Amino acid sequence: MSRTHTGGGTKVASGEDSFSESIGGGQAVRRLLLAALAFIILVAILFTTMTVSDYSRFTNQTKSAISSDLEVRAQSVSRAIDAQTSLINLALSVSRDPAVIAPLTRQSDSVRGVAVLNAQGQILAETDRSGAALSQIDLSGINEGQTRIASLIQPESGQTTPVIVQRAGNFYVLAALHPGTLAGTDQRNGALVLSNGRLIDAPPHIGKVGAYSYFELSPARMTAIAQLGGTEITQSTNAGESVWLGASPIPKSGGSMLLLDQHDRSMPSFLPQNLLMLGLLLAGLVWLGWMLTNQLVAQMRALKASSTDDEISRQRYQAAVEGSGGGVWEIDLSVNMAYVSASLAKMLGLGDQEALVTLPQFLGLFEGADRDKLYNTIRRAHVSGGFDMELSLEKLPLIVACRGVPSTRGHDQAKVIIGMAIDVTEARSTQRRLKAAEARLFDALRSMNDSFVIWDQMDRLVLWNRKFEEFFGFEAGNLQPGMEYAIVDHYARQVIESDRELDNHTGREIQLNDGRWLRYIETQTVDGGRVSMGTDVTGIRAREVELEANRDRLQSTINILRESQTRIVELAENYEQEKIRAEEANQSKSEFLANMSHELRTPLNAINGFSDIMKKEMFGPLGDPRYREYISDILFSGQHLLSLINDILDMSKIEAGKMSLNSEQMSIADMITQVLRIVRGRADENRLKLVHDDIEAHDIEADPRAVKQVLLNLATNAIKFTPEGGTVTLKVESKVSGIIIHVCDTGIGISQDDISRLAQPFEQIDSQHSRKHEGTGLGLALSKSLVELHGGNFSISSELGVGTTVTFTLPNKPIVKVVEAEKTEVGDEITRLAQDIANVLGQSDQQDNNNATKNTRSDHAA
Repeated sequence: MSRTHTGGGTKVASGEDSFSESIGGGQAVRRLLLAALAFIILVAILFTTMTVSDYSRFTNQTKSAISSDLEVRAQSVSRAIDAQTSLINLALSVSRDPAVIAPLTRQSDSVRGVAVLNAQGQILAETDRSGAALSQIDLSGINEGQTRIASLIQPESGQTTPVIVQRAGNFYVLAALHPGTLAGTDQRNGALVLSNGRLIDAPPHIGKVGAYSYFELSPARMTAIAQLGGTEITQSTNAGESVWLGASPIPKSGGSMLLLDQHDRSMPSFLPQNLLMLGLLLAGLVWLGWMLTNQLVAQMRALKASSTDDEISRQRYQAAVEGSGGGVWEIDLSVNMAYVSASLAKMLGLGDQEALVTLPQFLGLFEGADRDKLYNTIRRAHVSGGFDMELSLEKLPLIVACRGVPSTRGHDQAKVIIGMAIDVTEARSTQRRLKAAEARLFDALRSMNDSFVIWDQMDRLVLWNRKFEEFFGFEAGNLQPGMEYAIVDHYARQVIESDRELDNHTGREIQLNDGRWLRYIETQTVDGGRVSMGTDVTGIRAREVELEANRDRLQSTINILRESQTRIVELAENYEQEKIRAEEANQSKSEFLANMSHELRTPLNAINGFSDIMKKEMFGPLGDPRYREYISDILFSGQHLLSLINDILDMSKIEAGKMSLNSEQMSIADMITQVLRIVRGRADENRLKLVHDDIEAHDIEADPRAVKQVLLNLATNAIKFTPEGGTVTLKVESKVSGIIIHVCDTGIGISQDDISRLAQPFEQIDSQHSRKHEGTGLGLALSKSLVELHGGNFSISSELGVGTTVTFTLPNKPIVKVVEAEKTEVGDEITRLAQDIANVLGQSDQQDNNNATKNTRSDHAA
């Protein structure tokens, strides 16, 4: 690697002498002219070669484009044939009736007409009057399920109609397609042709002359193209003009069908342009050579003056580089050698003189990772351009900044990288210390629980922490250094509810929209800027409000307790007296009912027993028949009175809550049958019709005596208040949770105003008709109580003059009701007192929870 370098005491040759030595006087000028002429010839040869190459590439691209287009169109033709064949197969799968197949096949928009023919060519079915034309198609040689592509050509107009023929059993389905469906309507020079030259689909001007004449092909040539089995582009002629003839076989046709097309074979547009450019280039080179020759003398005169300036500049550059603690390096990639200036060699430990080392030796001066990075960068420099990187030395504790730019040199255009290296160890150490200090400062600011922001003397944003963004609703990236104070303040105002200046004028207190309170204090910096610090004082403000609220709640509680204490003392005394009187009255009622039960039942049992003996004449005849009638009246009255007493006692037990049920499994159908057997005699006397819808119902658990009493009461009432000729109906509905029983009659009915009073003890409807019947009004009340004692529901619906329906439900098992404790006035007062105290304490707890939530949120934000 021979070159002249400065430094190390080497004398630099004069620029004018070097130039004179290189050109060699007049002989050198002749050599220069010969070189210029050779260069012009070389350019002409290169340009000719390039033109030929471009023309060849243009030809190949044209043929490739035509081939691709033909293959795509051939695939499209194959898909169109498959689609129409599939439509014919679909029609055949739907029906074998020609009258059905023809219209089904005609549904496609690409079909012009359809005909179904038999083997003799007779028309079995047709559409669009196409049978006569399609019957001209040759059907011989088509096997079962085979498809053939044919065509109809009109000699006068040349119009070509593709026809798809498919055999199905003893008849043939022929579908005539619209011209251009397969070959395309926009292809003027394209045609779909069979290997025998038959046109299948083509424009009219091709149809008039035929495939052989239009494409100027012989039958043998057509057959040879079909046997190739692939797309072929050849040179041909059409009406004396050169064209490209393309042929592509249709897929799935076995080479029997081709897609032919012609394209113009004109001269490329770039060829005249290239010739013009060649002429201009040669003229320019001649003119440039003449100008260069005239400039040589002027260059020689100017070179001497500039050589001195260059020497001065090199000396200055060398002094600047060596004084900066670095030096110059150069790498020649063609010979893998590296040049190192004297100052750089001294810094790298290679001696005091400039050095010429191999590229591996030069790279070995750096650490492993940096060595590979430098080598890769040098290799890519002529592509990626200049570079600037910092590297660490292998054996010295130094960091050098290397900058390099790619260049070429000499007649062989050798690739070189020229650069310089400067020692930046101290600068990088200082920079690392500064960054570490800044990082610690930033970490401290980010970890602060208070908002921190710095503004410069121009009120522009300099530094801030995350707490400032969190307080005022800024997302990451919203704030940028240099933003105006007015802009930041505008957006921060969006989340501020109110603010006020502190009493001592040292800052401001701000309330945010989310309820938090901030105390902001600003101080001036030495350079005229400002530092703002914000502290979350929500907890302090909340505690102040909490203390005030606690005082109010405490005073309210004291007042409530004083008022309630007086009311409780008064009501306790009244409650004690009322309780004593109620217990005495209840004891008296119980003793009275016990005495009445004994006193009334004892004589009634005797009356009923002796009356029954006398009625049956157990000890002899009574004599006068009127005695028998009187005895019957006495027995009926006694039994009625005993039943009334039993109802009253049962009602008393129920109201006192002492009535208990003896539950067992029972059949409601059997129970209804027993009741109907009992009341049927009375119904017959009143000439009434008893109806029982015998619907199968599941067994339930209930008290049979109570259920029987309810049914007897309701059935007896229905019979009692139904005129002669009426109907009494018992219906049962079975449900998952129990049963529903309806007792319906066609009696006198009840007004809507009186229904609500019927189920009350001793209540009767005071009407002229009801007074004709005996009764105390306990039947419905007792029945309702017994049903509700089982956990069922009891309801009455009626209409005057139409009839009455009583409906009650019985659950599958009696529902045990929890007896609520008797409410007293004292209990109510205690409850109200407890509620008042709870309200007060609840408000306190709610306030405490709110304060805790705010404090927690503040802690989390911190």
